[in-house]
Amino acid sequence: MFPNFRIKALYLIFFSFTTFFNAQDFSFQPEPIKTTLEYRKRLDAEGALKFNIDALKQYEENNNTKGIIMAYTNIGSILSGLDRNKESLEYLDKAKKELLSINDPLLKANLYNEYGRNYTRLGLYEQSNAAFDRAKSYIKKISNLKQREFALAYNYSWKQQNFPKDKNLDSLQAIKKRIMGSKPNITSYTRTADKFIAEKIHLDSAEYYMNKALALSREASEIEKATAWFSYGDLYNVKGNKEKALEYYLKSLDIFQKTENTPASLLTIYDTISSVYKSLNEIEKSNEYLRKYTILSDNISKNEKEAINLAVNKLIDLKHEEKEKERQMFYFIVIIIVISFVLLLYFIRKIYIKKVLKKEKILEKKTIETDVLKLKVNSSFDEIIQLMESRSPLFLIRFKEVYPEFYEKLITHTPELTEHDIKFSAYIRLNLTNKEICQYENISLRGIETKRYRLKKKLKLSSGIDLQKWILEL
Repeated sequence: MFPNFRIKALYLIFFSFTTFFNAQDFSFQPEPIKTTLEYRKRLDAEGALKFNIDALKQYEENNNTKGIIMAYTNIGSILSGLDRNKESLEYLDKAKKELLSINDPLLKANLYNEYGRNYTRLGLYEQSNAAFDRAKSYIKKISNLKQREFALAYNYSWKQQNFPKDKNLDSLQAIKKRIMGSKPNITSYTRTADKFIAEKIHLDSAEYYMNKALALSREASEIEKATAWFSYGDLYNVKGNKEKALEYYLKSLDIFQKTENTPASLLTIYDTISSVYKSLNEIEKSNEYLRKYTILSDNISKNEKEAINLAVNKLIDLKHEEKEKERQMFYFIVIIIVISFVLLLYFIRKIYIKKVLKKEKILEKKTIETDVLKLKVNSSFDEIIQLMESRSPLFLIRFKEVYPEFYEKLITHTPELTEHDIKFSAYIRLNLTNKEICQYENISLRGIETKRYRLKKKLKLSSGIDLQKWILEL
């Protein structure tokens, strides 16, 4: 069965810029991009596709390379929205090949933004982030301020799907606010209501915000209306009024079925409606929507599999190319070093012995310090450090075995400590800096400080006691 994602999450992924488009003037964009965005604003994917295919023919006849690249990239973007990811990647690859002869940061930024978007939708998050980072390096070089802000907002809006706590999210909100303004819209009200509905609390507040959202429905796109209807269905579903919930789910479905680029959203709606009919004991209707879900799911899975295979093969080829370039660069550096060594040999000979002696003294000192440290902590210290650096799940288990006395004292002092608290205490016991802990926990310095404060509070230590000193002396 399809995971019970809310339709709002799919809306964010597939139509995250709908509200942005509605509020935006595209006059600052090149004509092919401007016209394509206008089509997308009207949710006319087929119209946008036809426009770019026709434009591509003209650009090819006139040998207009920039126009060809924009058309290829636009077509790739539109096909991705239509869940035709394999074809999308093929067009993006064509644009990439044409870009080898042109140095245009806007075209390169747009291309790698679309690569990132494709990889996100295929679940290739590591490759997606690499593409978005590469796009960002080109975005910084775009001279037109509005084009730069638009590309950056698009970049962040999709990258946040990979990392919901990405450090750039504050910047994203600032950019969107500056470009779009802070006027409330149907989407902002719907998302506010969704939070209450998801947590099943303050349902009167959820209904209040839903009413505010629907009051703006005249200004909204069809997709935004459909999303709002679905939220109303969720609200009544949570309240237990299945008949009313079904009424709104079906209204939402009616709109989504008229939109050609929403197959993933339809999966969620079919799944939800099937469940509601089942709860109403209308098994025939439930099975009807379950069959629709299964047929569509199989089709999407097949298309995604083909697209992922294509993407992975391209990435393998790219890695081979990168390794070849690295090998050539390595040979070049070796030659430069050898030539430099021969030319400078006479001048460095006198200081060579001095450097060697100095290095030996440093190594000797470090060896002594290392031996002393090992004697202090015991012979298993290196093993624990390796487990920690590799983020092994065995780290905490081994730590308890090596430092049983510390672990027993810690648990005896505060029995209610969680495994995560004990792991954080272990980091402090190993005398790690905040910066080192950040690397292993993948959180910010502010997050580390918050964890220290909460641990100290759990241990019931007074404000005058230093947490690190207390743990080291325990």
